Amino acid sequence: MSTNGTNSSHAMPFTNDTNSSASNDINSFSKIALAFLMSLLAFAIMLGNAVVILAFVVDKNLRHRSNYFFLNLAISDFFVGVISIPLFIPHKLFNWQFENKICVFWLTTDYLLCTASVYNIVLISFDRYQSVSNAVSYRAQHPGTLKTVALMVAVWVVAFLVHGPILVSEVRKELQGDCEPKFLTQSHILALTLIFEFLIPVLLVAYFNMYIYWSLWKRGHLSRGHSGFISVPSSSSGRSFGNGLFSRPPFSNLEQSAASLRSEKSGRKSSLLSSIRAQMNSLTASKTSSLSHSDSLTLHQREHLELCRGKKLAKSLAILLGVFAICWAPYSLFTIIRSCHGTHSDLENAVYDFTFWLQWFNSFVNPFLYPLCHKRFQKAFLKLFRVKKQSIPSHNRSTSS
Repeated sequence: MSTNGTNSSHAMPFTNDTNSSASNDINSFSKIALAFLMSLLAFAIMLGNAVVILAFVVDKNLRHRSNYFFLNLAISDFFVGVISIPLFIPHKLFNWQFENKICVFWLTTDYLLCTASVYNIVLISFDRYQSVSNAVSYRAQHPGTLKTVALMVAVWVVAFLVHGPILVSEVRKELQGDCEPKFLTQSHILALTLIFEFLIPVLLVAYFNMYIYWSLWKRGHLSRGHSGFISVPSSSSGRSFGNGLFSRPPFSNLEQSAASLRSEKSGRKSSLLSSIRAQMNSLTASKTSSLSHSDSLTLHQREHLELCRGKKLAKSLAILLGVFAICWAPYSLFTIIRSCHGTHSDLENAVYDFTFWLQWFNSFVNPFLYPLCHKRFQKAFLKLFRVKKQSIPSHNRSTSS
């Protein structure tokens, strides 16, 4: 019995050691796999947004007011892949403790970049809203580069004011080991920041989208009502043409007197002149009717093309709103729920990290939603790839010669 007891007592620590080592191996493997996936995400974010920035710099045709806002969005998303995610991987996954300055820099930069990305989406939506609501004045206006750059800088200033002062003041005073800001546990400050960071932007984008859909429905209804009033030229000109110039006067009898011949000759001349005038009037009327018919057709075609463009724009804004809500709503809702509970389980922490990563995933999706689906950017990308393809064979020919 004693031997069995001693054997069992020696076996228990051995099994505990094996279980703990196995769990440590699983945890280390999961951390390495997660770090690899997040590194791929950071690389994809940098690559996609760098292509947008490079296309804007190379192609001068892209330097339009709305495309400047795409550039501003690409810059904010690019630095999410350069700064936010690479600093998150060693800190959260491998327990690298940040110093005070690094912690302030990482938190301030991360919140600034994410909020600036959101406000750039609002600015792009507002620009599209103006192009539909005030189409004539929008096309007539040609604001200078300074005004456009001022709007871009204003986005960054407002985005910093949402979190920057709170983060700088709190993190410097009370630095925790996990490098988390103190306002995440204060529900009133957290609710205020979420209103400016998520609620107001999503309501604005939704309003712009609804207005564009309503205006497009109104235009389509009016164009269908006016399409039945297109004038069609009548065939009266052909009948007047046939009965005017080519109508032969009746022959007179040979038994009439000379006086009647003279009067009939003068009548023939007057009738011929009147027929010529009638023919000219009918020709001019047919030309004007055909011109008005062609003008009405071109106007109808232009309205149809504008409606098609507007529908594409409305669809892109609807996709914008949906992706933005999917990537930001879980984090906003879960942070409020999490602030109400004092203790947090491992499951709550895992869900919080996942919702936090969804915000970064939005920076990966943005280049494909906006610039890469834009025709001008697509042409710029094709130009870049064609230049690369043409430069490769020319280099080979020079080396072979």
